[in-house]
Amino acid sequence: MFRAICVTALLAVVGQIIVAKTHAQATSTDGEFEVSSVRPSNDAQGTALVQATPGRLTLSHISLQRLLVFAYGIQDYQLVGEPSWGKSSQYDLIAKASTGTSVAKMEGPMLQALLEDRFKMKLHRETRALPLYELLVAKSGPKLHPSEKGSCTPYVTGSQPAIAPAPGEPQPLYCGFHRTGSDVSPILNGKGVSMDELATNLARSYNTALGRNIIDKTGLPGTFDIHLTWTNDPGSMEAASSSTADDASIFAALQEQLGLKLQAARGPVEVLVIDHIEEPSQN
Repeated sequence: MFRAICVTALLAVVGQIIVAKTHAQATSTDGEFEVSSVRPSNDAQGTALVQATPGRLTLSHISLQRLLVFAYGIQDYQLVGEPSWGKSSQYDLIAKASTGTSVAKMEGPMLQALLEDRFKMKLHRETRALPLYELLVAKSGPKLHPSEKGSCTPYVTGSQPAIAPAPGEPQPLYCGFHRTGSDVSPILNGKGVSMDELATNLARSYNTALGRNIIDKTGLPGTFDIHLTWTNDPGSMEAASSSTADDASIFAALQEQLGLKLQAARGPVEVLVIDHIEEPSQN
C-alpha cells in the first residue's frame, strides 16, 4: 500500500476517507526505525509532503508543530510549551523500518520516539480546563438521515489493506468522512458516522479552524449519512456563534442543514506539554 499526501495543514486528506486516528504514548517496546534522518529543510517554500509505505516514512517541508500534531494525533490547541521556532523551522525526515512495519505504527509510536530522541524532548500529557464547544440538537430538531445497515464497509485504522477488488469491480465504500471542496468552502460527506465521530471531525483544524474541542451532547444514537457545506472565515469564528453570523458559517450551516448547533462551554481537554526541547543536530 502506498500513500502520498500533499498537505497545507498536513492533517487534511482531500478526496479520501478521513478517519480519526489515535496514537498511543510511545514506549521503548514500540520499536525503532532502523535508519533515520532529520534535517532542516533546504527549501523553506516547499510544499509539505507525507509519503508512507510499510517500512518507509518520508516527511518533507514540515514544521515541528506539524510533526508533533501529526505524530501524537492532536490538534494545534492541544500543544503547550512549543518553542518560538516550532512553527517557522521546517524539516525533512526520512525513516526506514523492517519490511512490513505498518504505516500506522510508523506514523504513531515510532515517529514519536524518533522525534523525542532527535529533538531531546521531554513531555507529558495532562488535562486542563479549556474553552470548548458542545454539539447539541437545535430547537428545530435534527435533520439527519440514518444510515442503512450494510451500506458501507467499516474502516479499521491500522489494519492491513483489504484485498484489491477483481478487475471491473468497484472499490468498497468505506464508512467515514470524505472531504472535498476547498479550505475556504469545504464539503464534508459522512457515511455511517456517529455523532461523536462528527464532533471529533469538526474539531479538526483543517476543517473549521475553530481551535477548540467539540463534545457530542446530542444524545442521538446510531449512525448517519451526512452532507455539510459551509464557508471558513477564521477571523470571525467567535462572532459566528451570535445572531449576526454569516449564513454560510459552520454554526449556521449545522443548524440549517443538520438541525444541530454548537454551544460554547468549558471543560476538560487533554493537552501535550513540552517540558524541554532542543533543535536537532545535523544528521
